[in-house]
Amino acid sequence: MSVQLTVVLNPSGDLDRIDTWIVVDILRATTTIVTFFEMGGKVLLPVEDVEEAYSLKSKLGGKWLLMGERKSLPPPGFDCGNSPIELLRYNLRDFHGAIMTTTNGTKALLRAAASSGIVFAGCSRNATAVVEAAIERGNKIGILCAGRFNRAMIDDTACAGMMVEIAKNKIQSLKLNDGAKIAIATWEYYDKNLMRAMTDAEHALSLKDLGLWSDVEYASRIDESHTIPRLTLWNNLPAIMV
Repeated sequence: MSVQLTVVLNPSGDLDRIDTWIVVDILRATTTIVTFFEMGGKVLLPVEDVEEAYSLKSKLGGKWLLMGERKSLPPPGFDCGNSPIELLRYNLRDFHGAIMTTTNGTKALLRAAASSGIVFAGCSRNATAVVEAAIERGNKIGILCAGRFNRAMIDDTACAGMMVEIAKNKIQSLKLNDGAKIAIATWEYYDKNLMRAMTDAEHALSLKDLGLWSDVEYASRIDESHTIPRLTLWNNLPAIMV
């Protein structure tokens, strides 16, 4: 069976119809989402803007965690930021769920949902598991890099390249678009060393300036999780669950 693997290096512009999208925002939204479910989170509601997040929190009540960022820091009144390390402090089983808005990642997830019935949140932590899940669900697979401010970023591109390599090792007849070839070339440029690529990424350096380097180190870990968050509906709202 021939499989088409499409990588989109930033979320601007129209998206092709794809059987399954894997959305990658390694710094930090999809890493945080995977961690949320690893830590016992039940449901996560992604929203595009801060005001929508405030409104939803008001309707749903106090047992919902309000999380996310603007300019890499939590907006006023948020319970926590877009930080996987920060989530480790919470007993997420005490919450009904979480509401999340980020500058890039949540928007990319919602955009992917408009062009595919299946959307997974992927990062280095669940790279092999999420690629295998996508392969099982059709012969048109897409990896959508959230990027930053509608620009391609080294961190997401290298992570996507790692996923392309995983797919190449599992599928004999794999067709790659230009984005996929650029992604795997980036992965190989950094000697298949994700932390090396992350260290060179401007987004990672900006997080370091904010004292958030531990998030970068955490996000560079590979295949520590089999958790595969998927976009679905919860009470007619876009939701991520496992």
